Amino acid sequence: MKAIYVWMIGGTLAAVLITICLLQWPWARSLAASPLEEKAVIQSVLHQYPGEVLESQRLGDFFLIRLERAKGKYDIKANAYNGVIDSIKRTQAYTDVKQEPQDHNPSNSPTRDTSNPADPVSLVITEKEAAKLATTAVNGTSDDIELHRNDKGLYYLVEVEVKDGREAVVQVNAVSGSIDSITWEKEKQKHDES
Repeated sequence: MKAIYVWMIGGTLAAVLITICLLQWPWARSLAASPLEEKAVIQSVLHQYPGEVLESQRLGDFFLIRLERAKGKYDIKANAYNGVIDSIKRTQAYTDVKQEPQDHNPSNSPTRDTSNPADPVSLVITEKEAAKLATTAVNGTSDDIELHRNDKGLYYLVEVEVKDGREAVVQVNAVSGSIDSITWEKEKQKHDES
């Protein structure tokens, strides 16, 4: 009886090991998923970050897309199999709206989130810039700011107090600086229930 259990456990382990080995073969990955076309990945990137594509190339499992926007030039690394942006790095910053380039100097690079050094996405806008964008959007003063991540990327949540006593939570995209949403909180819970 003990020999049967040994054979059953041994057979199960062998089947698991064979399956793992087969999945590690290079051809197994190509059967599992096929990469997207370059055009589809570029459209996905442009949908999130409008600009002019200067160059794109496939490098293994990702596409490297060089993009020009109003604030500068960016290198965007997007997954070739699902189009998700893995990282964004500003390679050249413009000093004004006229898009006059400045020499790229690491000391002049935009502030990065150093609280999580393993984070592959470098921030393009700082907390201060996000606060300014949010306060301009609702015409108030910033109260609190937090950095968050969801499946679409990094964003700031900025609490803004308006002169009439209301408070808004403004979601600012941490890469593009776009205002993604504005949520008005109830008037301080009806002035704290009077």
